[in-house]
Amino acid sequence: MGSEMNLMRHYPVAPNRLAQRPNITAADRAVARQFGRDYFDGERKFGYGGFTYHPRFWTETVKLFADHYALDAGARILDIGCGKGFMLKDFRALLPASNLVGLDVSTYAIENADPEVAHQLVVGDARSIPFPDSSFDLVISINTLHNLERLDCIRALAEVERVASGNSFVMVDGWRTEAEREMLEAWVLTAVTMLHAEEWISLFDEAGYTGDYAFWTVE
Repeated sequence: MGSEMNLMRHYPVAPNRLAQRPNITAADRAVARQFGRDYFDGERKFGYGGFTYHPRFWTETVKLFADHYALDAGARILDIGCGKGFMLKDFRALLPASNLVGLDVSTYAIENADPEVAHQLVVGDARSIPFPDSSFDLVISINTLHNLERLDCIRALAEVERVASGNSFVMVDGWRTEAEREMLEAWVLTAVTMLHAEEWISLFDEAGYTGDYAFWTVE
């Protein structure tokens, strides 16, 4: 297996997050899990509260990915759970000759994608990635695979392993302390599978996933 690493350390985190989305209900989660307009551009209680591009989110993060994985100018990169393509937009700025693909279950996100990368994004499912084996030099999935049931997480991780020719990185909701677990359960809208870090590592092993990983929790 790969290593646990914080490749998202430059991504800004809003302070006091729990105050932004108090008292989440089952109905709020049901709306969010449709991954439509309400999730991306509706009220904050359903998701992002307006999903727009800003370079402060991804510019430094994609540089960190490119340096860590020594990506060359023509690198083939897949972003699973790409949303409107903002991470790929910044990869395109950094590596203009790269071969970029974004995959997301949300038709709304793809139809409202950033114009610079919209032609490189497709609607699709991580459980059945529509590309041949070893298609990509780097496969990334950030805060996406945990939206699946446990067995489907295993299927998706096996798919990541299949289409990656060497490097991959996934971030999922996970905790190590009871306090972290309680904060995640109070904040998270879409995750279906949330596990202790050690349980995630066991699941990675079960899926045959050998890439790198990180665990997200509420700060």
